[in-house]
Amino acid sequence: MPVGYDKLNLNHNILLDLPFREGTGTITKDVAKPQHPLTLIDTGGGSFTWGNLASGCPYLLFAAVGGGANDGVYLDCPAADTVDLNFTSGDYSLSVWFNWDSTGGFSEIIMGRYSTEVDGWDIYLNVSGHLPIGNTVSQRHHHSSIPGNPKSECYSEGWTPGEWHFFGMSRSGIYTPHYRNGVPVEMEYGGATMLDPDTANRDLDIGVRGTTKAENWYRGMMWRPRVWNRALEEWEWRELFIRERHLLGV
Repeated sequence: MPVGYDKLNLNHNILLDLPFREGTGTITKDVAKPQHPLTLIDTGGGSFTWGNLASGCPYLLFAAVGGGANDGVYLDCPAADTVDLNFTSGDYSLSVWFNWDSTGGFSEIIMGRYSTEVDGWDIYLNVSGHLPIGNTVSQRHHHSSIPGNPKSECYSEGWTPGEWHFFGMSRSGIYTPHYRNGVPVEMEYGGATMLDPDTANRDLDIGVRGTTKAENWYRGMMWRPRVWNRALEEWEWRELFIRERHLLGV
């Protein structure tokens, strides 16, 4: 953990922070205090590439060759080591810098700790969803304990492939507003609200569908996925973007 890391107000109650500084190997280190162990999983067809932008900012490139069971790569942390990310009724926030590749038109999981329509939470990208604008980030809360209503879902639009975006989300109560490059974006809740996820005993996965670990591969570059157990305020998202944008050339 860098000197002074915990003294930065923006890092208050941060649970996960992956800067991808290793540059090699099959482990990436969480620099937040919990220090979750994440393993790079290569299923056979896809690949990881460690890289650095011209600014020196590190990134991890996820490459997939198709939509099949062994066609991509992902990061995994066991359920027993991610109990603190088992969000239910409390506030939480997520963020990540991403530059995604929409080849194939598959929806692509960014991160989640869930089983579809059973329990937990996830966020994913979809190039064709909700056209004419499309290019959506969708968020789901899964709650099979509610009869006839196994999930809540919302989305934001305009996340164009091939560009760096800073995504942020602050969950508080029934709302989960999204932020792009430090600015709130219009949300679609489908006439409903986001209900509490059911408690989940699941792995944390980045870049793959958590239910199967065999589809919906993330494609493209990613930097610094982060999770907090509080709802960040709008000024905090703006501050994070201002602090980091020069590293990504945005």
